[in-house]
Amino acid sequence: MYLLKRGSTTAPAIRPIDWAGETEGAPHPRGRTLLLDFFSYGDPNGVLALPRLRELAEHYRATGLSVVGVHVPAYDFERPLDVARREIWRLGVPYPVALDHGFEVFRAYGLRDLPARVLVDGAGFVRGWQEGSGDLDLLERAFRTLLAEGAAGRVLPEPLADDDRGDGGVRWRPSAQIPFGTRGVAFGPPDARSGREGDEHDVSELPDLRAEGVAYLRGRWVLGKDRVVTKGEACAVAVVYEGASVTAVLSAPEAEGDPVEASLTLDGRPPSPEAKGGDVESTPEGASISIDRGGVYELISSPEFGIHHLDLHIRGSGVAVHLLHFGTMEVPERA
Repeated sequence: MYLLKRGSTTAPAIRPIDWAGETEGAPHPRGRTLLLDFFSYGDPNGVLALPRLRELAEHYRATGLSVVGVHVPAYDFERPLDVARREIWRLGVPYPVALDHGFEVFRAYGLRDLPARVLVDGAGFVRGWQEGSGDLDLLERAFRTLLAEGAAGRVLPEPLADDDRGDGGVRWRPSAQIPFGTRGVAFGPPDARSGREGDEHDVSELPDLRAEGVAYLRGRWVLGKDRVVTKGEACAVAVVYEGASVTAVLSAPEAEGDPVEASLTLDGRPPSPEAKGGDVESTPEGASISIDRGGVYELISSPEFGIHHLDLHIRGSGVAVHLLHFGTMEVPERA
C-alpha cells in the first residue's frame, strides 16, 4: 500500500454505464475522503473483502469517509446490468456501486488488476492505491491519515480490530488458484490440458493418483475461453489442494429450467458441519450445492489448514466451472 504525501493528479470523473444502489448525490462530495473499491462479483478475492469494507464504511462514515464500489465484470455472466444489480444487492453492498461494464473508469485510473482500491483526498487528488487482494488493515491506516489531515482537530474513532484475512501475520501458503479454459493454466488429465475454444473432451474416469494443485475432469466437457462446461449428466472435478478453504466460480449460462445440483466430498466423505462452506447444504445423501446463478460459491471453510482431496460431482449439463480458489489461515504461535 503506497500513499502520496502530496496529491498532484486530479481524480478522473466517475462516469459508468449505470449505477446500483443509491448514489446519494455526487459520488465524491468535496471535503470527504473517497475510497473506491474496484471489484468483480465473480472474483473470490473481491467478494471475500466486501464484509470488511462494509464495516469500514459504516465505522468511518460520520468522520468523513465515503465508499463507492466500482463493479468491473471479469466474466461474461456478469455483464448484464440487471444481473449485476441483483447480485450486488444479494451480496449486501450498502454503498453506491458504479457499473463500469465498459471499463472506462477502470482504464481512467490506470488499473491492471482486480480487486483494486484507490484513495482520493478531500481536495479531489489521487493519494493512494492498492491492487490485488491487499491488506485491508493497511488500507484503513492509509485513509485514517487522509481523514486526519482533512480537518484539523478531527477526532477519529478507534481502528477496527485486526482483520483476520489480512497479511499482518505469518500465513500458510495455499495451493495456487486454478483458472479453467483456453486462457487458464493446464489441468488434468494430460489429454485435456490444452485445446481450442469449442473443443470437447470425454474422460471416462478420474485417476487414482493425483498431483497437488491440478484439477482433473471426468465426463464430457466443452472448452471455453474462461471456463469448461459440462455436456453430460455425470461430470466431476477432482483436486488435491493445500489450504483451509475452497471457493469456486461457477455459472450455468447454457442450463435451462431448475437449478443444477452438485454434490461434494472432502477426503472421501461429506464435509463436517465445521468444514462445509456457506453455500453447501447437508442432505441425507451427503452434501450439495444448488447452482442457480453465476458467481462465487463457498464450498469449504475449514478451521484447519492441510492437504485435502475435494471431489465435486455435477448432475446436469450446461454448468460452467471458471475458477477454483484456495484460502489460507495464520500460522499459530508455538508455546
